[in-house]
Amino acid sequence: MKKIIILSLMTIVLMGALNAQDTIKIRTGDSQIAEQRYNEGVKFLQNGEVQNAISKFTDAIQLKPDLAKAYYNRGVAKSQIGLFDEAITDLNQALKYEANALYYYTRGKIKQDKGDLDGALQDYNLAININKDLPEAYYYRASLYFDKGEYTNAIDDLKQAISKKNNYAYAYNDLGSCYLMLEDYDNAIYYYKQATGADPKLTLAYNNLGTTYRRMKKYDEAIIEYSKAIDFDPDYVIAINNRGVAKLEKGDLEGAIKDFSEAIRKKSDYQFAYNNRGIAKYEIEDYQSALEDFNKAIELDSNYAIAYLNRANTKEMLRDMSGACEDWKKAADLGISSAEMYHKQLCNK
Repeated sequence: MKKIIILSLMTIVLMGALNAQDTIKIRTGDSQIAEQRYNEGVKFLQNGEVQNAISKFTDAIQLKPDLAKAYYNRGVAKSQIGLFDEAITDLNQALKYEANALYYYTRGKIKQDKGDLDGALQDYNLAININKDLPEAYYYRASLYFDKGEYTNAIDDLKQAISKKNNYAYAYNDLGSCYLMLEDYDNAIYYYKQATGADPKLTLAYNNLGTTYRRMKKYDEAIIEYSKAIDFDPDYVIAINNRGVAKLEKGDLEGAIKDFSEAIRKKSDYQFAYNNRGIAKYEIEDYQSALEDFNKAIELDSNYAIAYLNRANTKEMLRDMSGACEDWKKAADLGISSAEMYHKQLCNK
C-alpha cells in the first residue's frame, strides 16, 4: 500500500543585515590619522573586504582609543565573519564611550544571531528608549519576537518601523510572514504585495507570496509568484524548489521533476530538492529512481528524518521490508510519529 510521502518546503524568508556606519568628518592633529584609518575601514567594509576593514579600524583604535565608531564598525565586521563574541566585545567598548541607539540594536542583533534572545531583547529595548524614531530597532526587535513565536508583538513593532520609514520593503515582507504564521492569508497577501510594491525586485517577498497561495491551494497563483522570483534571480533555488512543490501538489509531476532537477543542477548539495524529486518519482511509481534520490538526500543530511520515512515507504514498495523497517526505525528515532506507527505495525511481527 502506498503511504503518504512528505515534502520539504522552504517557506518564509526574513531579511536583516547590519550596515557599516558612515564615514566621519576629518579633524586635525593625532585624531586626523585615526579618522583617516577609520574612513578607509568603512570603505573596505562597504566593499566587502572585511579583513582589511578590521585592520584599518584596529589602526584607528590604536591611535584614538576612545573612537567609539571604530569599535562599532570593527564589531560589525567581525560579526560578518562569525566572530560574534569578539564583535560583542567591540560593541561593549563602543557603548562605553557613547550610549548610541545604533550600537545597542546592533549588539542586540549579534546576540540574537548567537541565540541570546533575552540579551538581544534588552538591547533592542535600550535602543528604542534612547531613540523612539529609529525604525531598525523596531524591525530587529520584531525579528526577535518572530523567532520566539510572538507574532502579534512582532506585528506591532513592524508597523512601528513602517510608520517611521516609508516603503520599508523588508518590514512589509516580515509583516506578511507574521500573518502567514497566524494563517491570516488575506493579510499575508496584502503585506507581501506591499513589499513588492516598495521594492519590485524583492525576490523573497514573491517567494513568500507564492507559499501563501500554495497553502491556500491556489496553485496557479503560487506558480506565478514563484516564477516572478525566479525571473529576477534565476539562481534562487528556494523558489525553484517551492515552485516544484506547487506543481507536485497540483498534479503536474513532470513539471515538478523538472523544477527539482533544475534546483539540483544549480545547487548539487540541496537535499530538499532530492527528497522532493524522490516524491515525484514515487508518485509516478518509478521507485528505483525515487530510492536513489532519497539515498542522496540522506547522504547530504544524515539526520534528515523525512527522507528516512520516504525511503522506508519506497523500500516497502520495492519489497525490501528489512530495509524499510530499518528506515522507519531511524525516522521514528528522529521524531517522526507515523514512522513509529509503521514500525510497530509492520516490523514487530
